[in-house]
Amino acid sequence: MDLFKFSVKTSIFLIVTLVLSPFYFLILLTFYRWRERIGPKLVQFYSKIYLIIFRVHIEEVRNYEILKKMRKGILIISNHTSFLDIFVLSSIFGSVFVSKSEVKYYPVIGQIAWLMGSVFLNRNSSRERLKLIKTIANACSDRILVVFPQGTTSRVTEQLPFNRGIFKVIELNPEISILPVTLHYREDAEIAWHKPQSFRENAMSVSAQDIIHVKVIVHNPVSIDDYREKTSAEVCRMVEQIVLEPLKICCISR
Repeated sequence: MDLFKFSVKTSIFLIVTLVLSPFYFLILLTFYRWRERIGPKLVQFYSKIYLIIFRVHIEEVRNYEILKKMRKGILIISNHTSFLDIFVLSSIFGSVFVSKSEVKYYPVIGQIAWLMGSVFLNRNSSRERLKLIKTIANACSDRILVVFPQGTTSRVTEQLPFNRGIFKVIELNPEISILPVTLHYREDAEIAWHKPQSFRENAMSVSAQDIIHVKVIVHNPVSIDDYREKTSAEVCRMVEQIVLEPLKICCISR
């Protein structure tokens, strides 16, 4: 039964992707000059379809009004549970993502991500990581960018620490605001992608769910004022606590 659900949902996803891709390419190439503005809207629409296919229900977006009061130049810092996170955040915020460099070479999806201005990271190069921080500092100026500072997905119970490097971004561009966001899936134990599980195994677990419930919590932003007399590492720990604390409470209440 799980294999059947996986096959059906994956097939629908691939069909939708193949149907939309030519239109997305055409739109992004035709309006190349404005692709970084148009691209996130296209992916937002795609993400909403994806969530319908995999039956992901966003139960609540708590404190969304905080985002409405913010100007452009937003860096969302979120915990990372599943490949679903990208589609959940994109559907709500119309955001662009920092992705590993390999994604750039994925057929169709990689090219569209590149056209719309996604930021790519080579994890094996310290020089590239420094270059990435500078790129993000510039890329955040007029759009919403998402980073998962844990670097990989995990279950709520694992609580992986945040990497502090990304928090230097705001020192390079004080106009940026960091927006901490917490993602909590009711079915976390079933859908979280964790070692040694393969992507296919995790995708089958996700597809097996009749419905997936997720709550999104938007926290108060962190600005350059919060960096006064603090190191990047201290700000990292502060944001980490803000994002992960609601998940600790959920674990205790179970």
